[in-house]
Amino acid sequence: MVNAPNRFAILAVAVSLASPSSAQMRVSGTVAPVPGLAAPLIPFSSFAAPVLLPALPVGVEAGRAYFDGALAKPEIRPAAAASARAPRGETVAFNGIVLPARMFSDQTKISEHLVRAIDASRTSIDIAIHGLALREVAAALVRAKKRDVTVRIVMNQTHVFPEKPRDTRSPEVQLLMDQGFEMKMLRGGDMFGVMHNKIAIFDSQALEMGSYNWSHAADTWHWENAMFHAEQARIQAYQAYWDWMWSVSSEIPASAPPRPTPIPEGQPHPNLPPAPQDGARPIQFNGEAFPAQAFSPGGVTAHLVRAINVSRVSIDLANFSFTSEVLRDALLRAKGRGVAIRIVFDNGQYKFLPEMHWFAENGFDVLLSRGKSGEKGVMHEKFAVFDGALVEAGSFNWTRNGEKNNYENAMFLDAPDDAAAFAAQFQRIRDQARVPGAEDHQGPHAAPEDINLEH
Repeated sequence: MVNAPNRFAILAVAVSLASPSSAQMRVSGTVAPVPGLAAPLIPFSSFAAPVLLPALPVGVEAGRAYFDGALAKPEIRPAAAASARAPRGETVAFNGIVLPARMFSDQTKISEHLVRAIDASRTSIDIAIHGLALREVAAALVRAKKRDVTVRIVMNQTHVFPEKPRDTRSPEVQLLMDQGFEMKMLRGGDMFGVMHNKIAIFDSQALEMGSYNWSHAADTWHWENAMFHAEQARIQAYQAYWDWMWSVSSEIPASAPPRPTPIPEGQPHPNLPPAPQDGARPIQFNGEAFPAQAFSPGGVTAHLVRAINVSRVSIDLANFSFTSEVLRDALLRAKGRGVAIRIVFDNGQYKFLPEMHWFAENGFDVLLSRGKSGEKGVMHEKFAVFDGALVEAGSFNWTRNGEKNNYENAMFLDAPDDAAAFAAQFQRIRDQARVPGAEDHQGPHAAPEDINLEH
């Protein structure tokens, strides 16, 4: 057996002999956590040429827009120093109350904390929400308006004017309209696009965001996450994004506007104007700098590709829906170079999206989950943990639609307590999940609009 000093000497010689045209080398080994470091060190035990596999073609269902994306090339990077980021803490102070920094639906009733934030607000609440179906939240907003808090709401258009025969406007949305709230509506690029954010900014001092829709089902049945943040840089970036959405939103008319016409497959697709992005790159991960947050249309996928490309040890992904070929191919490259990838998908979405079947068919570790009980609800999370050190979370499903056709947000977090909390949430979901079976391959719906893209 080669001892540790000799092992490093052999590695140094091998690297020094490698020319620029030589095959890239991968170093792998047992992960050994070191006290005081946010990320584990990896002792070198072996090295081998990476397996570079070509992208595999995936068919696109009729009527669905085909989306490309920014494809970053993987690189071999030197080891990065451990993050010096301080823990974010368990709570956020706001106007005399204490709010949880992180909320998971299997551990707390998220709506109760949302109501507390609304009731503590004194001057303004800016909201961008996919839909509203929580009586207690609507009542809290009415109370805020009555005490002269300025409440402005950007809502997904198809929750203001539902388009599916079985859907109706919720009583809570109707109440806000009847009470004369400042409301606008916004939809995505075509009939399948949505304003999918779940954001609230309170008094310009506290931000709430995550996967959590403001609905009874999200509170009661689904796997969800939400967070409160008080960092001014984050709040200002989300406020700039919210202001932009408000500027491109439409006033709510007296009657429903005409539905967009589906764009046939292969026809040019008019892209939405790209969302404004935060130019700062404060998040450091494995030698790459990341924004603290990114927004769609057009601003999230490239950062996720970079995070996948520089991951060295593990990627844990909990995702409600997945259709992005760009992100699929990045995960395939990571798997080829030895990164341990574990995925939990929503049971219902998996049944009808062949892009999600592909992962199990190609040797990925894939499990399926429904809601918290395992019997009702959905696995509605959209987060990833890279090397146990970097988290991406928000409203953004890893889909073509999410990148090019929706209004979405994704937050990058490198505080060690955020990473630990999301890693623990992933394990709780995984412990309840199951291996896919033959009954989970029912094929696509007859029409793409029948696919339940959001709950």
